[in-house]
Amino acid sequence: MSTVAIVRCESYDQIAVDAAVHEACLLANMPNVAGKTILLKPNILSDAKEDRSITTNSQVVRSMVRLLKEQGAKRILIGDSPGLQKPSFLPKACGIYEVCTQEGAEWVDFTKQPRLTSIPYTHGKQLPLASILDEVDMVFSLPKFKTHQLMYTTGAVKNLFGLVPNLYKSPCHVQFPTREQFAALMVGIATVVKPSFSLMDGIIGMEGPGPANGRPRHVGLLLASCDALALDYAQATIMGYEPKSIPIIAEGLRRSLGSAPTVYPALDARQLILPDFLRIEMDKKTRFFHSLIIPFLVGKYVRWKVKRERKAPVFLPDPCIQCRKCIDICPANALTMEHKRIIIDPSVCIRCYCCHEVCPASAIAVDEVITS
Repeated sequence: MSTVAIVRCESYDQIAVDAAVHEACLLANMPNVAGKTILLKPNILSDAKEDRSITTNSQVVRSMVRLLKEQGAKRILIGDSPGLQKPSFLPKACGIYEVCTQEGAEWVDFTKQPRLTSIPYTHGKQLPLASILDEVDMVFSLPKFKTHQLMYTTGAVKNLFGLVPNLYKSPCHVQFPTREQFAALMVGIATVVKPSFSLMDGIIGMEGPGPANGRPRHVGLLLASCDALALDYAQATIMGYEPKSIPIIAEGLRRSLGSAPTVYPALDARQLILPDFLRIEMDKKTRFFHSLIIPFLVGKYVRWKVKRERKAPVFLPDPCIQCRKCIDICPANALTMEHKRIIIDPSVCIRCYCCHEVCPASAIAVDEVITS
């Protein structure tokens, strides 16, 4: 039985958030944390100001820390590793580092001596994961309610990808180029990490071309569950997707990572569907081919097929601030800068959209249809 507690919270007023987090977590049967060391993993795709709705809001993180302390947690750690993180990274702009200093939590650097780990469902792939996992009793995923240009939605399961430090993440898109293969990697990581609890910040989410360049959308909800996959299922339902069409959810159900929600003790996701929510349109024409045939084919043909079916990003010269973050993160080395403009080689680009995720100036467009 998978319980997902969904409660209303209309603003980031700290008193309101404290009350809503408390209600959601208790309704969702948050595990006993007394005497435990807890790692909180918020979504810090980049250290952006909170009004952009890219990160888990610091007030939600603060409320979670307060609840854990109230419930007797021995030690509370907070960490994430954005794709271009430097060892000295501290999430100051988004307010989460301030939460650490004010509430007595500890910020953790995931880049310090990560441990190589075999990831299930990836044909023997090994990835470095944050070594702090060896020191904690429980991992709590704190995702943001957002769309995702490549995976349609991002949630509690995909949020755990941040436990792979820094630039170790982007090459995964070369090795797992289809949505289904990448979903298997995400589910494999979640299988290793085994998150004990998830709390999703859906007070102000993101619609359109997420996870970084969409637009903020007031949703007014917090979602909580001991089942990360069930939480993501509820999010997809509210966004207006058929949840089983989301690759990570489909793969997670197939691998028994979690289940569809069976109990809604408060609000029911099926009664909260946002009909005008701007979501990424599904590639219905190729899903059957991808999910049943492509995994058995060789890598070069797979990448050729992906390139043919997904459009390359478009680089807009006027808003570009020439920060070169897109060049730095590109796992295929498809980008160069010439005469202060980003030049893409479409024959090399693997359509992972990592560049789109890290661009701080909304200077990259992905011509995927958004539907309401």
